[in-house]
Amino acid sequence: MLRNKIVYWVFATLLAGAFGFAGFLKVFANPMEVELFTRFGYPLWFMYVIGAAELAGALGLICGQFVDTRLPRAAAMGLLVIMTGAIGSHLVYDSLFMMLPAVALSIFLLGFLYTSRPVVV
Repeated sequence: MLRNKIVYWVFATLLAGAFGFAGFLKVFANPMEVELFTRFGYPLWFMYVIGAAELAGALGLICGQFVDTRLPRAAAMGLLVIMTGAIGSHLVYDSLFMMLPAVALSIFLLGFLYTSRPVVV
């Protein structure tokens, strides 16, 4: 039981860190993110919305467990929707190589959804 909790928290923390960092870059208009969204043809307000959603998803993965045990799974599903859009955008406008981080995060989110069960804190 303790091992399951440790695995859950390590996995949730790593995912939250990745999405928190990505959301932070978008919300604070990192020049690389601005250039990427401009190249994809998306308006800059969309970058801020995606960044805020990634930050909210990261918080949901970590803090959601304390509010409702279903919230981390809902956050992971929302982040998976964002990653699906990222994969599609990279397929249309970018190279396959640039799509790899979104694919990797999607696989980790699917693993999180598959293995996570409500954990009693």
